[in-house]
Amino acid sequence: MKKNGEFNKLIILNFLMLIFFISMLLLGTFNDEAISKTLYSPDNLSLKLITAIGAYPFFAFCVVFSGSLFERTLHSNTGKGLKIFLSILLVIFIIFIGFIGSGTLAERDSLGSIFPNMDRNIPVIVVISLVTVFPLCYLGYRLAKKSDDPKLVKRILCLFILLAIAYASLQVLKGVFNRPRYRLVVTGQDGIGFIPWYERFTGASEYIESYGINKGEFRSFPSGHSILSASMILCFQTLSWLCPKLKNKRFLLAFLGFLFSVIIMLTRIILGAHYLSDVSFGAIIVVILSFCYSIK
Repeated sequence: MKKNGEFNKLIILNFLMLIFFISMLLLGTFNDEAISKTLYSPDNLSLKLITAIGAYPFFAFCVVFSGSLFERTLHSNTGKGLKIFLSILLVIFIIFIGFIGSGTLAERDSLGSIFPNMDRNIPVIVVISLVTVFPLCYLGYRLAKKSDDPKLVKRILCLFILLAIAYASLQVLKGVFNRPRYRLVVTGQDGIGFIPWYERFTGASEYIESYGINKGEFRSFPSGHSILSASMILCFQTLSWLCPKLKNKRFLLAFLGFLFSVIIMLTRIILGAHYLSDVSFGAIIVVILSFCYSIK
């Protein structure tokens, strides 16, 4: 009965989040430019620090949950050869995801906006990876040892599939729309003005080549930080299966993920990296996926 009650609360929460973000998308559709103009504050250091952590938890949790899969693999009943093969694949995946995540932490839309020398600095990214990947992986390993959930592997694999869909949709849509960021629009570049989210911007490659504009400035829609931070709605829930003290707390964890994502989205608008429609659309993608995860 308690399990059904939690399921019902999660479904209701998902519906409310979906309604909220759809409402924000409609509001942004008609008022994007005015909202960004009112809130724009590109030099706010506090917001830069907050937004810097917006995307990283997505990759950090992937490492943690991979560490949990590593523990389950080592203690599984599969054959030795298959166990070694799967373990090697997990180690490669952990290193890869850890490196990508460290790169997002150092890029120009994160800490790179405060410390420009960090942006695309491979040695810095490697150091961050070395410092963070092993502790995160070990944390997942230890949590899995304490978990008695027989479906833990299936739950984590389901989570990874949904996160992969979210990440893939982000990359595809950004490349299709090429929407200029508000902070680029306000520079007054000839031919680069405000366009609504549903219109595709043409000529981005010419501006990138002719004026040396970073290609990332034409990747406003949808918001990557929005999709990655909203994914905490899913990731936080997974902790309920890893941590005994968080058992039956999925609703609360999902709500905390929602609050975290809203804070990050607001920083993205204020800093001129995205419009309200950008962050809202990204969140809608994740909330739709959240419906699938709620039934697991």
